[in-house]
Amino acid sequence: MGYVAVIPAAGLGKRMGYDYNKIFIQLNEMSIIQMTVEQFEKDDNCDAIYLAARKDEMDNMIDMFASSFKVKGVFEGGEERQDSIYNVLKKIPECDYVFIHDGARPFVSQDILSELYESVKHNSAVICGVNVKDTIKRVDEGKVAHTIPREELFVTHTPQAFSYQLIMRAYEEAENNELSVTDDAGMVEALGADVQVVISNYDNIKITTMEDLIMAEAIIKRMADNHV
Repeated sequence: MGYVAVIPAAGLGKRMGYDYNKIFIQLNEMSIIQMTVEQFEKDDNCDAIYLAARKDEMDNMIDMFASSFKVKGVFEGGEERQDSIYNVLKKIPECDYVFIHDGARPFVSQDILSELYESVKHNSAVICGVNVKDTIKRVDEGKVAHTIPREELFVTHTPQAFSYQLIMRAYEEAENNELSVTDDAGMVEALGADVQVVISNYDNIKITTMEDLIMAEAIIKRMADNHV
């Protein structure tokens, strides 16, 4: 009784100045998406991996993971991230738990995956993330309106883990109500369900900008140095 990973990877690299999907950028002799998938392949609790890809990249993605023993399907993504995820969810076999993870977040650790899995077995919805480091202020018309206590703020990462039944119901309700959210937990929150939290780490970055690429290279170097 493990989980199924759903990985949306149907975006582009516009914010990085690329005219192709950023997940194919090579880091440490592997593409970002290969590094991401590898983390789930190494997790004994992960039973299967399903990917969402751009229509014109599906053949490339299928070839890339042809020898993977856990990648069970690559499906066409949608216009938005939540469309891509829902396209996949509607096609995968019914299971116990679903982990939804960004394709451009290649440094998720085995510890994070393990903590999420242990938590989702007792809670139907679990997210991971970190506390903010900086002081956050709400600004109104160019003036500080309020300083928000840092201990109340949480930067959300992926994976986000759910029971299969709950996340399917959340997506169905979101579609029926034309609800658009920035993360999957938002749909669950809209149902009034509780969402638990486990701690991620600051290395679990999403590679979105050129600055993120520089940080990713630094993470890889530090990991290599620690293994010397």
